[in-house]
Amino acid sequence: MTSTKPGHNWQRTSPIAIVFFLFKTARQFVSSGLPAIALILAAYTSSSDSNQSLIQMGLLVAIVLGVVGSVLSWLRFRYCIVDDRVLLRSGVFHREELSVEFNRIQNISIREPFYARPFKLALLSIDTAGSGKEEIVLGGIKKDIAVELRTTILAKAGPAADPEDGQHDRLDESNNLLERSTKDIAIYGLTINFSFWFLIAIGAIFSADDFSEKTIRWLARKIQIQDLMAIAQNDGNFISLGLITLGIGLALFLLLPLVSVIGALIRHYGYRLDVEGETYRKTSGLLSRHDESLKRHKIQALVLKQNFVALWFNRTNIQLRVASAGSGVEPGQIPGVSKRSFLVPALHPAEMETLIPEFLPGCEIEKVEFSNINLYRYARVVLGLAVLPPVLLLTVIFSVLISWKFIVVAPVILGIAWLLVHQRWKKLAYAVVGEYGFVRSGFIGTKTTVFPLFKVQKVDIRQTPGQRRKGFAHLTIHLASHSLTIPHMAVKHAIAMRDLILYYVESTNRRWY
Repeated sequence: MTSTKPGHNWQRTSPIAIVFFLFKTARQFVSSGLPAIALILAAYTSSSDSNQSLIQMGLLVAIVLGVVGSVLSWLRFRYCIVDDRVLLRSGVFHREELSVEFNRIQNISIREPFYARPFKLALLSIDTAGSGKEEIVLGGIKKDIAVELRTTILAKAGPAADPEDGQHDRLDESNNLLERSTKDIAIYGLTINFSFWFLIAIGAIFSADDFSEKTIRWLARKIQIQDLMAIAQNDGNFISLGLITLGIGLALFLLLPLVSVIGALIRHYGYRLDVEGETYRKTSGLLSRHDESLKRHKIQALVLKQNFVALWFNRTNIQLRVASAGSGVEPGQIPGVSKRSFLVPALHPAEMETLIPEFLPGCEIEKVEFSNINLYRYARVVLGLAVLPPVLLLTVIFSVLISWKFIVVAPVILGIAWLLVHQRWKKLAYAVVGEYGFVRSGFIGTKTTVFPLFKVQKVDIRQTPGQRRKGFAHLTIHLASHSLTIPHMAVKHAIAMRDLILYYVESTNRRWY
């Protein structure tokens, strides 16, 4: 934060931005108040008419307060472009002033929400290095102004491309790299986890007291399931009853991937990826148009994801990770909900071969030969510490309280656990080819992270007393986007990889973000 001069030309966004602040408040309430929403729904479905009226009145008051707060947020919001930085003032009760230099900016996105498109307005979102969220969102500015601001910021965000990156010969070229059809986006929708978040939300709702029983009764009254079952039973047609039950279960099962596909089409319809000089530009969206830009030298790593559905279609999704996704100080992956990734979805193998060297010049992923960690050590730790104790404890308890036959169950469970651990071990591997590192993990599908060695921020080698005796270690690689851990490596291999990474870090003058 820096102080600013009184003469700065502070500007206000369009009143349409009030809708943006209202949606932002609603999203925050839904994401953080899901249990409260479940309790409100439970109380509403089980309350009398008078109590339901009180709940409706409370919801109306909450909506009014949200609208008033959104209006005040818009009135207190100002922005200013000064030299090489963006200045921002915001806050209703707690006044904040933010200053962001252009060279810290990682990703710029222009969104045209459905409610702003008729007015030719847009939202300009700016992500910066070291931030876990969007630091600046200018909502309700003219689209041509947003495009002009993006062009100015990208032009000043960093020096010209490094000659070593192979970009000096195409600074004025504008090329289309990729377009995605409706079919491609639908396949991408089947490979993402919208359905799992939907299940989590349903689980959270149904965990609220006896809400599940009351909700099921309410649904039964509304769709008259009992009448259908009574008809089937009265006719003595149990096959019909079974078919009704099977149909309801199948409909619910198909609903989850349908939600994912619809969400993907709304967000990524008309996907197009272009490159101009060192700047990548991605446009997509059905109701709201999204226009995102990213400097090539900002890329910290590529994350290649391929779950079992993507394997079936022989597709791979790529995420371009930048420094704004996190600090890379602590081990563990940065949660995906904190930032929108620069996504390249549903790629065929041939498209992968073209785009990976485009994003990371000189990366020869086809030459990668992965090395697995030590199977004996990995299985011993996972089975011995995480699986064996609870299995033996439950086996003894059930054998004493119910029947000695439960002793037979323990070897079966341990055998299944061994197969699962072995499958996980096969996917857990690492490699180095040229100046790029590769770390792979997964179970049925895989997630492979590709990163330039010279962009690594820190490397840790950790050993437990048991590992020290046996000559193993955990190697943790900290990037500016996230961190990667390779467990149970031989110490000599961990040291060799650490020394190689440090060599590239210390012997290059190329910028890392």
